[in-house]
Amino acid sequence: MLADLGALFARRELLVDFAWRDLRARYKGSALGFAWHFVMPLAQLVVFWVLFGVLFGVRPRTETGEQPYAVFLFVGLLPWTFFATALQSGAASIVANGAIVKKVALPVQLLPASAVLSALVNFLLTLIVLFVVLAVFGPRHPEGLVYLPALVLVQLVMGFGLAYLLAALNVFFRDVQHILAVLLMAWYFMTPILFPVSIVADRPREAFLLYLNPMTAVIVGYQRALLDGLPPEWGPLAWSAAFGAVLFLVGFAYFNRAKDDFEGAL
Repeated sequence: MLADLGALFARRELLVDFAWRDLRARYKGSALGFAWHFVMPLAQLVVFWVLFGVLFGVRPRTETGEQPYAVFLFVGLLPWTFFATALQSGAASIVANGAIVKKVALPVQLLPASAVLSALVNFLLTLIVLFVVLAVFGPRHPEGLVYLPALVLVQLVMGFGLAYLLAALNVFFRDVQHILAVLLMAWYFMTPILFPVSIVADRPREAFLLYLNPMTAVIVGYQRALLDGLPPEWGPLAWSAAFGAVLFLVGFAYFNRAKDDFEGAL
């Protein structure tokens, strides 16, 4: 296992090349190209503002008070989109590159990793849009930016673990991608993205169940950092980090054990 992890570092230039290839392929042939990285989140923001901010007048409450719903939703939606994209593209990475796996001698562990890194780059680009929105419309808490690397790191570890596990399973069971779409939809609605975590503040049992979801502490961490200028809730975030670390070890170990059978199953 350590040797396979070392191969990722040794072939890091190839890993970066694969990540950029995945990123370019996402908008290949489109007129706007990379501009879609900025157009799509802005379009989402406008839709959310009209629907929830104007028509429904929703004002979610965080630690420092009420927030514009569109901005609140945007802050949670972008990291979730990063996570969901990493899982979906990671799960498909081996099957989608079957010809490469069968014909080219390369460390196959590069493929799920490159899918996750491609999703990360896309996320970092959309963060630029979010920062502009926060600078123009508020709230403005630049002190909260210092906590973002820790949140991204937890997401990365969790994303890598699930990407490796799902990529290997998808080679042998092609229903994995379809099941994943359903699970991600359910996971999305069980994560405090559409609603503030404060709605369960006076219901300890429901709050406990909500925080069992390892993405809850991550999403709430982004909301606290960018909307309130506060640190993440370190206890729940430690649970998410531990969950992600175990998931990475399990996912990478299973991938490492199954990879010799990929060629025959593709």
